[in-house]
Amino acid sequence: MDNSQNNQTNTNLNELRADVTATTDALKVTVEKLVQRGENLDVLNNRAEDLSSTSYHFRGTARRVNRQMRWQNYKLTIFIVFVIVCILALIILMALHPWKK
Repeated sequence: MDNSQNNQTNTNLNELRADVTATTDALKVTVEKLVQRGENLDVLNNRAEDLSSTSYHFRGTARRVNRQMRWQNYKLTIFIVFVIVCILALIILMALHPWKK
């Protein structure tokens, strides 16, 4: 009986060691995946910060360009109105004081 009990104990011990090895391997894989996930999250966070910074600068540049284009449009509109007023003034002056031949 001592021999069969010893074999059963060895079998149980070997099964236990196999379970511990399998669990250890699974935990190693899990830890590696967690480390990789943490690195991926760090990369994603850095990209998000870069995107935020870029969008802030883009917004400032867009506002500046918008203001410049608006003033350019105002200047062009004022110039066109001035030319039209001058032409109308010349037409009115010519109508009031016709040139004598």
